Amino acid sequence: MTNENVAEFFDSLTGEYTETIERCFPRYPEMLWAVLNYLPTGRRFENILDLGAGTGNLSVAVHEAFPEATLRVVDVSRDSLDICRERLAECERLICDETDFRNLEFPEGSFDLIVSSIAIHHLDAAGKQSLFQRCHNWLSDGGIFCFADQCAGETEDLYARHIENWKQQTMQAGSTEAEWQMWMQHQAEHDHHDTLSDQMAWLRVAGFESVDCVWRFLLWSVIQARKAA
Repeated sequence: MTNENVAEFFDSLTGEYTETIERCFPRYPEMLWAVLNYLPTGRRFENILDLGAGTGNLSVAVHEAFPEATLRVVDVSRDSLDICRERLAECERLICDETDFRNLEFPEGSFDLIVSSIAIHHLDAAGKQSLFQRCHNWLSDGGIFCFADQCAGETEDLYARHIENWKQQTMQAGSTEAEWQMWMQHQAEHDHHDTLSDQMAWLRVAGFESVDCVWRFLLWSVIQARKAA
């Protein structure tokens, strides 16, 4: 996988990204809701990082929840990031980085909250483990890393059932066979689905004190990891 190929794919979807995602990814709005809903009640987050922000669906929700925070959004797609920037025009503390988040480096303790939605699966197993370790370092004490993404099944037959049910849900939502095949081709070329249990284990190895899956449907899970205070 190259950064350019992934960027080109999402650039091609930019104008209709939200509509496509909501049609092809079941319960997408609910998944984004879960990323924020399970954060500690009453907690203030002053510095937030969104990895793979795309056109800003999660970023906008984060800004609405924490309007006073400095929000840093990162994405490899210029077109998507331009739309994200436009949607967050009223955010006075917005920083946009057009880069692959695998290339990011920040000082320790730079963020109170790190979020991501349907982006980390572009990393292979080693890449995920490296990112999890870096996220732990980037977080301040007591900071939280919460991401929504696709996971493999624990067995091949469960994984196949996930894919089968995903297609059924997508078709019922109005997708076409051509659109489904587009996603399957992208998945075969660029995606790396690791199991939920493996990813939770890697987060613990990275040093996170508390790790939990707070929401799940088919392949999609929302995982929250907390750094010790």
